[in-house]
Parts: sequence; structure tokens; C-alpha cells
Amino acid sequence: MTEPGFSARKQVPSRFLNMSAPIPPRILLVDDDQASRETLREWFEQQGWEAVAVRDGEAALEQLHEGIAVIVTDLKMPRTDGMELLRLAKQQAPHAAVIMVSGVGSVEFAVEALKEGAYDFLSKPINLKELTHRIEQALEKRSMAAEIADLHRRLREQHGIDEMIGQCPAMRELFEKIRLVADTNSTVLVIGESGTGKELVARSLHLNSPRRGKSFLPINCAAIPDTLIESELFGHEKGAFTGASDKRKGVFQAAEGGTLFIDEIGEMPLGLQSKLLRAIENKKIMPVGSSHEIPVDIRLIAATNRDLEEGVRSKEFREDLYYRLKVVVLRIPPLRDRRDDIPLLVRFFIDQIASEANRRVRDITPAAMDALRKYEWPGNVRELRNTLEGIIVLSLKEQIDLDDVPPHIRDAKCRTSKDIFEAGMTLQEMEREAIRRALEITNGHRGETAQRLGVSVRTLQRKVKEYDLAPDE
Repeated sequence: MTEPGFSARKQVPSRFLNMSAPIPPRILLVDDDQASRETLREWFEQQGWEAVAVRDGEAALEQLHEGIAVIVTDLKMPRTDGMELLRLAKQQAPHAAVIMVSGVGSVEFAVEALKEGAYDFLSKPINLKELTHRIEQALEKRSMAAEIADLHRRLREQHGIDEMIGQCPAMRELFEKIRLVADTNSTVLVIGESGTGKELVARSLHLNSPRRGKSFLPINCAAIPDTLIESELFGHEKGAFTGASDKRKGVFQAAEGGTLFIDEIGEMPLGLQSKLLRAIENKKIMPVGSSHEIPVDIRLIAATNRDLEEGVRSKEFREDLYYRLKVVVLRIPPLRDRRDDIPLLVRFFIDQIASEANRRVRDITPAAMDALRKYEWPGNVRELRNTLEGIIVLSLKEQIDLDDVPPHIRDAKCRTSKDIFEAGMTLQEMEREAIRRALEITNGHRGETAQRLGVSVRTLQRKVKEYDLAPDE
């Protein structure tokens, strides 16, 4: 999707075209020097854009509501100057990108303009090709922002979802399932690798349910010592164990009337799983140290990055609890299986992070984007955002280039099953090779390898021993 108002005239760059709209992007030129503004107006009309030239900020204000896409304004002008125009434009035409131009090439002026919300700052004399390039970048960013906003709007209208970004078939299917199941009380099992957004799915289910006015409480089994999980879930009585100096409610009671999200449920101790099953089925809990059951009304959503069926086979996860949890199963695709969504995510994160970190970064080169698309992303969307944050906070530039991308991503090749498996291999040989390759990618880190493969560390250790995979393999 491109920005409404773009023309199909031959001179306009193809990435800015919208064949259903007859009007080219409108550029507002503001300069008290008539020769300068007329030169710019003629130049931009040659590029296929519609240029409106005015002599000062006051005259420019009258044009702000006329579908202006980019404002190129001089800094020093009579009556309303460039800084005042910038402030008023951000209020009256927030979608218009403002490029400030000044004969005073001061860093102080540039920093002030960027802090006030200017898209860019250029010093005179103006290089027309450079200015054209900056405007093209502004238009492309504006188009992407409009696409993201339209995607959010459609997700809100169709599915009631606003926090997730994606338009590949697998994500559209996920959004539709969320819409269908959100207003029920059914238990939901969310399956996905680490970093795919399992908690976002759970929050979307809650926010689109009749329980939206009540609490949404998340708890992560992997982050709590085994000895404390039962107390965190069900609460405890005073004196129930050493250190229990007061009576305390657990998350089942704290989430009363709302939604309880149990993340990494595959890491729950086997002995506690039967108590969780009983709580789900009876809608009652028994705090640690108590002999009385307490009724609870919650909607349960569980999530895991493990293969719970493998856990059932290895006797690490109760079969009856597994079938009780998987009333509705929502699978989130890993980022490597939805590469077409990466540009949308990248643009969204660049805007978000640059704004939070007060950085000038606003664009990414095609080479850098291509590197991000080809990488496997074992940490999925979380890893993508963290990578971009690391790049942006250390950058003094306006554009992410290939050299800014970390070497392990820049030099990676897009892997497929053909790189791992060969014809004629047995299932056992495939499994051994998959484990060996995962250990190689994680530099032998057992916890990360187990997460990547969707199994427990205990299962991984057993398989490593079974296949005689030495540490150096």
C-alpha cells in the first residue's frame, strides 16, 4: 500500500505510485528568497511532484490542510520563521515531514530543529539531488507509516488486535483465530518459540474478551524456583513454610474475574501439574498450608516453547494436563517463516526506538534490510527489536547501513532444510543432525539449544548422550 494522493505520472519513482490516485505528492516550499523557491519549485515539478511555493511561514500555514506530504522550509524568515512553522505544522499537519534548510549551518540549530520534530536539517547552498533523496526517504517513511497505521486499523476493525504486526498468511490466520476464541472462556494453549510474542497473543485474547475490565496477570514458570511456584499460583497461609510470615494470595486469586497467563508451562514441576489440573477442572484452589478450598473464576491461557507431546512421551509432562490445556491451540510462526513481515517490523521498531532514545535514525538501506531478511532470527521478534535497539542507540547517523548490522547477522546465510538433511537419511539421523546443528549455532549452550528445539534441557541432555554428541560437536 502507498500513500493516497500519489500520481501515476511517468516521472514519479515507482515505489511512490498509487494507481488509484490521480494527484502526485505535494511538496510545500517556504523561502523568502523568490529566486530560490522558484528554482526549487521547477526542479521538483520535473521530478513528478506537485510543488507549492510560498514566501514565509504565515503563508505556509494556509496550505497545511491541502494534503501536504513534505514541507521544505527556510529557517530565517520574516513574520513566522521556520521553527515556529515547524511547531505549528506538527500540530496541524502531523503527517507532513518537515525538512529545515538554513544558511547558518549550526549544529545547535540542527539539534533544536530535530528535537522539535523536524525530519531533517540541511545547510545552504542546497544540493538539489541530495534534497531530492531526503524527500524520497521522507515519502517512503510516510508511506510505510501509513501502511502500518492502516494495518493496525484493519486489525482493530476485523480482529480487535492492535499490538501485533504482521500480514503474512500465517499471521492473518492467527489473528482470525484470536478473534473467534477471544470472547469464550475456553482454555487456550499458545505455542511458539521464544520471542515470537506469546504474551502479546494472551493479552489480545484478554483485551477482546468480556473479562477485559478485570486483571490480566502473567506468571513465568521458568523464572520462579520450583519450591515457590505452588505458593505463587495458589497463595499460602501464615506459617505454611519457613519465611511465610504473612498470609498471601496467589495469582489465581489475584486474577479473580480476569485472565491468568501461565508462560513456559512446560517447565512446571511434575508434582505440581496434578494440582494445577485439579484447579482448572474444579475451579477451586487450596493455598499452601490450608485445608480449605477457595473457588476461583479465571480464564486460563498457557504458553510454551517446548514440544509438550515429547514431554508427555518422556514422562516429564502429564498427559491429562496436556489434553486439558489444548482445548484451543494457537501456534505463532517463527520470524524466519514470515520474512515478508520483517520490513514492516523493522520500520515500526526504527520509529519507536529512535523516538524513545532521541536518535536521528529514520531509515535503513536496502542492503541492510536484505541482511535482516536473510538471517534466521533464533530469538525471533524480540531478537530483531533488541538488535535494532543496539544499532540505533549507538548511531549518530540518520540511516542504518550494512556496516551497522552485527557481523553474525550480516554474514549469515539463509538456511533451509536442504542445508541440514540429505536424501536417504533416517529419522534418527535427521534428529541427530538437527541437535548437532542447534548446538553449533548456540555455541553449545544447552538451555538456548533446548529452547530452539522446543524440548526441555533434560530431554536434550538425554538425546546428546543417546547420540553420543561430544561437547566439541
